[in-house]
Amino acid sequence: MGCTFLFPLYWMVTMSLKSKSEAHDNPFGLPTSWDWMNFSEALSKYHFYTYFENSVIYTAGTIAITLTTGSMLAYCLSRMQWKFSSLMLFYVSMGLIVPIEVVVIPLFQLVKWMHIKNSYFGLILPYSGFAIASCVLMLYAFLRSLPNELEEAACIDGANVYQTYMKIIFPIVMPALVTQCVLIFIRIWNEFPLAFIIASKDQFRPLTVGLLGFFVSVGVTDWGLIGASMLLSSLPMIIVYLIGNEKIENALTAGAILK
Repeated sequence: MGCTFLFPLYWMVTMSLKSKSEAHDNPFGLPTSWDWMNFSEALSKYHFYTYFENSVIYTAGTIAITLTTGSMLAYCLSRMQWKFSSLMLFYVSMGLIVPIEVVVIPLFQLVKWMHIKNSYFGLILPYSGFAIASCVLMLYAFLRSLPNELEEAACIDGANVYQTYMKIIFPIVMPALVTQCVLIFIRIWNEFPLAFIIASKDQFRPLTVGLLGFFVSVGVTDWGLIGASMLLSSLPMIIVYLIGNEKIENALTAGAILK
């Protein structure tokens, strides 16, 4: 099973180091000679830096909005007593079962009506909306495990709600926030359908959509160039996953303490 997941990575790396002729004659074997020109040619023909910058903006903006609003909402739902908290938790949970493809048409109309199509906010806001449900539920489960004496001690010391959250709760939930950073990064970096529809101008396209346009222009004649562009686009995600894979494993079990 592990080989099934590792084979595409193996094929991508080996193909990126093969010449045009060797990619056709030896598609699955190791390269006889390493052709590093594929990477320089991919960077010159493929607008990598523009697409890379756009992907970073979309990912960083989504992480900032999702973690800020999601952590505050999770804190309100888990640590405060108010009338419609259970109903709000149920409403947020419904966000996990609504796929992007179901709402893509009304979402496109809404983005167009707001005049943010072909802009950074045209993708950052929908991305944040779809990511906030899992963020709130995971942080909700994490916050429910904390003792109530934290807020009581802060109240005795004269701290208000905002001071308690920023100075006491926020540092404690930092491991959960880092976990969410990794998960959101991987999800947004790989997102394609919404970016393909909303970011129609080339200057706002992320790596996933830009890579499709590059494949169309190159065709199926130069697999070494295609492999190099794929590896360049996937490298940031691979690095983030290798650094944060332990955080992802912890996130898979975070919901087990949900009450």
